Amino acid sequence: MPLSALQGLRIKLASLGVLASACALLLALFCTSGCAPAQQQSSAVVTGVIGAMESEVNTIKASMDGVKETTVADMTFVEGAIHGKQVVVVQCGMGKVNAGICAQTLIDNFGVSRIINTGVAGSLTKDLGINDFVVSVDAVQHDFDVTSIGFERGEIPYTGMVAFPADEVLRALAMEAVKSAAPNSKVLEGRVCTGDQFIDTQEEISTITSNFGGMCAEMEGGAIAQVCYLYDTPYVIIRAISDDSDGASFDAFQEEAAAECAYATLEMIEKL
Repeated sequence: MPLSALQGLRIKLASLGVLASACALLLALFCTSGCAPAQQQSSAVVTGVIGAMESEVNTIKASMDGVKETTVADMTFVEGAIHGKQVVVVQCGMGKVNAGICAQTLIDNFGVSRIINTGVAGSLTKDLGINDFVVSVDAVQHDFDVTSIGFERGEIPYTGMVAFPADEVLRALAMEAVKSAAPNSKVLEGRVCTGDQFIDTQEEISTITSNFGGMCAEMEGGAIAQVCYLYDTPYVIIRAISDDSDGASFDAFQEEAAAECAYATLEMIEKL
């Protein structure tokens, strides 16, 4: 090879080396400025808050800063901050299907790290009256029955589970928050019994308690608990009593009880 051609080849190779170095430097700068914030965002702790009715979430949403709304499955997911903590608050609508869809969407679409289910419930025990509270130890689906094909009553087939346990840390924080926010109310830890029906007769109450025990009956918590179990996501249910076995009217007390539970939920978020 002529000397001039060899020198030209060396110059080209040197230029390629400079270009490769520049590309490596640009890639490193991109990862430093572009990738790191993405990792930080994905690792942020976000709390999901679910209520079935507007009265159960409106006080919480009114306390949020930096609100952004997104609609998924006809549910409005409200992102923002409360006491500097990142939250996503949503009204899911009544019933287990709505609640299950909502919980899964919070986990899949919004990356929540834990879920609080807030709202009202009917008392299953004489120990709890109007505006008293239940914090979930676990949750069952009292209307789930495939005993005729060999499963235990309430057992979700192929999970081996009847009751889905709430997170112990969240339980403790919820108990502390209720005692602080509602010092004149009684608060008990216990089982939450969920079904797609409104329980308002002593016969229905007796059927549930004879099969599952339980402190209160409602329509969403058990589905949320099952989804959280499947996704390994901590959850807790906080319920204020709006109606009881003595015939106290749901319509008369649900808004007051819902507001009391919302204040307790806000107190819990502050303690997270």
